[in-house]
Amino acid sequence: MWDDPGLYGPRRALPLRAWPVAGESTGSFVNRLAHANGLSLAAFLDRVGQGEASADPERVEKYPRCTEMYVNEAGLHYLSVLADLSPGLLQQDLPSLGAEWLLAGGPEEAAEWRRPWEPLAGHLVRYCRLCGDDLGVGEAVWLMSPDSWQVCLRHGYWSDDSRGRGPDFVRLTELPETVTAHGVRQQLAARWGPAGEELFADAFQVAVYWWTRMPDTVCWVQRAWTAGLGAREVRAAPLVIYPEAAELAGAMLDFERAGQRDAAARAGWLAGVEQLMVRWGVDVAEGRQALLVWLGRHCMGVPAASRPADGCRLMLASGHGGIASRSGSVRQRSCLTWQLGMTAADM
Repeated sequence: MWDDPGLYGPRRALPLRAWPVAGESTGSFVNRLAHANGLSLAAFLDRVGQGEASADPERVEKYPRCTEMYVNEAGLHYLSVLADLSPGLLQQDLPSLGAEWLLAGGPEEAAEWRRPWEPLAGHLVRYCRLCGDDLGVGEAVWLMSPDSWQVCLRHGYWSDDSRGRGPDFVRLTELPETVTAHGVRQQLAARWGPAGEELFADAFQVAVYWWTRMPDTVCWVQRAWTAGLGAREVRAAPLVIYPEAAELAGAMLDFERAGQRDAAARAGWLAGVEQLMVRWGVDVAEGRQALLVWLGRHCMGVPAASRPADGCRLMLASGHGGIASRSGSVRQRSCLTWQLGMTAADM
């Protein structure tokens, strides 16, 4: 039997180990570690320091899908002892244990943990259950994801941060265009690096803007129904707009690579995208504004060499770079977030 934590914290590891999944939330990991050793989550939390939890044990058991867990440096040490893993290894796989997210208090302070209702950064997204089975984790795993959704191309599943409302997973067998779109996003990132990721983010934000104003667009309604979701559910939006966002990102890439940004080039590009909108069933008059904003951002402070000689990188205009982040969610990586005033901008 392991030692009671007592005054100075745990001195021995729990009998059975649980291995963290890369990107897993701390709350998800400690839940699995507790259950592997026959402990309730509430009983385990007592061993990681001081904190406030619900008096209802059933509610505490729901924490992994609803809240993230944060600890101070001493709490990280306690967790390291219990898990029989070094603090460095835990921090490597569990993003919320990173130094920037540790609660105040040095190693000599009392161990503390907190579980705010909303994660301090990112979203709690369900890990593909088949991937979990392959790793032998035995129960649900929740990831800390920059975006509110995840796509598993290996098994063809979509999951998000729905927190138990509706299905945990959407099977993508009948939505091959969404699978293809995710592959396009990955190719943009692999081929063009940060610029490719940011162009996809811009295209995605334009598509979000369209969806908030035109959720009844036929192709989006049909995809939502195929996925078993309501056409006007916010959680359906990223899934249903993905194909158009990916195709639009390709058009944006073409504009950037052409390097022509005068009025004629902008008008020609806009006319081409409007033809795509007609094919998609998106109202051109309603949707044009978002494209004009994007063109404005990408013609401001154009770099002297917009097409580097190696052909493998793009230098986006400073009008984009002055707003878009080089990391974070798809929303943060776009230059359009605040300009479009989206009601679903955190998707």
